[in-house]
Amino acid sequence: MNVLGVDENGMGPRLGPLVATAVLLRGRSYNAERTRAAAKATGIDDSKATGAFGRMAACESLTLALLEAVGEPIPRIVDDLLASVALGGLLDLRAPCPSTTRAQCWGDTFELPACGGSLEAGRTMLEPLAKLGLRPTRVRSALLCPNVLNAEFEKGTSKLVIDLDAFERLILDAHRATGTRIEALCGMVGGMRNYGAYFQHLRAEDITVQAEERKFALYSVRGLGRVRFEVDADALHTPVALASMVGKYLRELWMERQNRFYASQDPSLPMPSGYHDPVTARFVEASAPLRRRLHIADTCFERTR
Repeated sequence: MNVLGVDENGMGPRLGPLVATAVLLRGRSYNAERTRAAAKATGIDDSKATGAFGRMAACESLTLALLEAVGEPIPRIVDDLLASVALGGLLDLRAPCPSTTRAQCWGDTFELPACGGSLEAGRTMLEPLAKLGLRPTRVRSALLCPNVLNAEFEKGTSKLVIDLDAFERLILDAHRATGTRIEALCGMVGGMRNYGAYFQHLRAEDITVQAEERKFALYSVRGLGRVRFEVDADALHTPVALASMVGKYLRELWMERQNRFYASQDPSLPMPSGYHDPVTARFVEASAPLRRRLHIADTCFERTR
């Protein structure tokens, strides 16, 4: 069977991307409780428990090992990583970038590992999955920068609908890659419960609602398999935890790259996480004159909501 974990990182920050990630596992069976207990013993868990701003070694180690496990080249630099995992590749990621702003996000590509992680440590983290007969086969992410998000906000699209759209694209990508039935396990998208009313890529005529409750929603999709949304899915399901940790790492690298760019222009600027915190607020205010001088587009820098 093919079990897909899908989760998002960065729904609420001021700066940086919204990242949705999917990790596909193949095995003869999947037992959520048994898999969770085995994986948690080596550090695979909800990314809120395993990583934070400035503390990303476990997420980095896991990501490198997952890429090796699925047959992708081990990335030497950040762009190598994005080329391997981004839906549409680097060209699609760079396409929305205004020329004057591009350096903010793409000007400094640094070597990996960059956060204290290692491939060897990641291999150890994945050993319990191998013992349970679960093999990673695909890792993909949809990275939505502030410019892309703000353009959607201008059209009246909500953050939840944007996030669900990314989830759907990742689910369909995994299904195309396998050509067989998949079981998609997803984190809940905000307070959304009636997903059938918001699907944009899964066709209504193919969907059968099996449950829409407070803590989970379950859909059977003809020709694809089943799609489940669940509260605390990243803590309950190892495939979702894997996606959560990879997405956390990707978002952290994006912010690190942006921070390096601004530090190269003005070393006195603070290094923000991008979330709604005092350091980020100080950075936004202190960097404003520099951004004006460098013609950094406001829509590329900060989300409007």
